Amino acid sequence: MKTRMTFALLVLALVPSWMTTRAAAQGTATTGTVQVTPPKPAPAKAPAAAAGKATAKATTAKATTAKSTKAEGAAAKVGPRSIIGEVVDPACWIVNGAKGPSHKECAIACAKAGQVLAIVENKTQKLYMVATDKPGEDPNKGLIDYVGQTVLVKGRVYSRGGATGIKVASVEPYSPTAVPTE
Repeated sequence: MKTRMTFALLVLALVPSWMTTRAAAQGTATTGTVQVTPPKPAPAKAPAAAAGKATAKATTAKATTAKSTKAEGAAAKVGPRSIIGEVVDPACWIVNGAKGPSHKECAIACAKAGQVLAIVENKTQKLYMVATDKPGEDPNKGLIDYVGQTVLVKGRVYSRGGATGIKVASVEPYSPTAVPTE
């Protein structure tokens, strides 16, 4: 209660006209003074009912987590992979759908300015952000020469929180005779 009162007084001191106007609209102000009313306590619930709801919520949360983990696992295989796709500037690809030779110069300029490149897999249109595990290492090294081209990228795929990345081990121009290993 003391913390709420202190916060209310602080807010009142910082923005008195806003608070007074708002309080007046709510009918709690008199002659420029705001009345602070403590919130009403919630009605008491039966302990058994509350415990049942808590258990149901916990079970639902576990089920949701399990579903999202399964969904993420199905979305991207984690571990060593080969990907056939195009090297893109992810910002322009996500916002504008920009890719291909017509966007090459823009993507290179963005990469040189610090934008991390990505691979858009041909088969799934899934975006793989390029990652590195060494501080200060340029993740675009070896990829910038292939912007706007279809390549075969070999590396280790990582997935977390819905995002997918690849630590590139090798990259080469794609040729239809190359068979990716998964």
